Amino acid sequence: MRAGARPSDIVSDAPGPPPVVVVTGALAPYTHVLYERLAERLAGRDGRALHVLSCTQRERARQWVMPPPLHYRHAVLPGLRWHRSSIRNLYVNPAVVPRLAALRPAAFVLNDFSPTMLMAAGAARLRRIPTLIRTDCVPETDPGQGSAPHRWLRRAIVSGAAAGIGPSAGSGAVLARYGLPPERFVLSPLFPAWTPSAPPPDSARPYDLLFCGMLNEEVKGARFFTDVVLGCRALGRPLSVRVAGDGPLRAEMEARFAQAGLSARFDGFLGQEALPEVYASARLFLFPSRGDVWGIVVQEALQSGTPVLASPHSGAARGLLEAHGCGEVRPMIVADWIAATVRLLDDESLRQGLRRAAERALPHFTAEAAVTGYIDALEPVLAGCA
Repeated sequence: MRAGARPSDIVSDAPGPPPVVVVTGALAPYTHVLYERLAERLAGRDGRALHVLSCTQRERARQWVMPPPLHYRHAVLPGLRWHRSSIRNLYVNPAVVPRLAALRPAAFVLNDFSPTMLMAAGAARLRRIPTLIRTDCVPETDPGQGSAPHRWLRRAIVSGAAAGIGPSAGSGAVLARYGLPPERFVLSPLFPAWTPSAPPPDSARPYDLLFCGMLNEEVKGARFFTDVVLGCRALGRPLSVRVAGDGPLRAEMEARFAQAGLSARFDGFLGQEALPEVYASARLFLFPSRGDVWGIVVQEALQSGTPVLASPHSGAARGLLEAHGCGEVRPMIVADWIAATVRLLDDESLRQGLRRAAERALPHFTAEAAVTGYIDALEPVLAGCA
């Protein structure tokens, strides 16, 4: 638990039309890019400012170093933070209520669900401030399916929302489950925060297989990845493997690879500036997710010319790889993944076909498309504001 300092840039008498306020858990590289672009669009539209309020400076499992914002205003709300695990955080920031009163926004965008978002939604309704709800969640990762408190929280927030925003049809289905009319849902795709240079040919890629993400099993499938790699090795297949990321399974993975005499590079956590080289260093990216709401790593691999073999348990698998035929999606069965991995590594023409499909698909998943989704959702509200 930590308390944040009161920000000096949250003022009640700023000139211009009422601002748009976004409340989020913590900034991420791609959301920073999104908010910079959105702030520019809002300023160009009618001189309106964008304020972003974070529940915490940084989630415990994330090590991103964020640059200071240039076009939007950012503040960290004081309050309570429970980092329950490497993937679960709970935020209670009562300060969001007086901040809302001070800013008097034209609209409030809530990012996902927490007690902080519930307090913000309640305060906004009392002040008749239109509220929009954004979520990455898809039905398979919705905790409301098995938890009455989660269901109640979501219904309480969604029921009064003027619109919903999300990266996939699955996100719209989740919001509809809790009361948002489907016609009020607007797509705003996720996108990588960086752009690579021209992808190198396979002959210049020193690694066969790449894993990038937190090294846990419950979400990222790191142990499943290890089983697949060792299964390929058991077939007599020589492999070079790169693992970018850190987490509780790192020591186990290193030990199992070493015991099998397999060459594996472990990078640990890497900053955004190192990622272009990482993704361009392998011929195939494995994404054995057990429950990612989306999976930006899939797009990062595709834009680097690296084909993807993924599980069906992520928004990116359904909304990008399957929808656009630009990657292989297989159930989480080790034997199937071993066969698919070997086939993809052996068939250069198959990999080239997936690269071409990715080149056609990725223009639909850009920062500009994401900002346009936000503007489309906000426009009915802003059109009636002074």
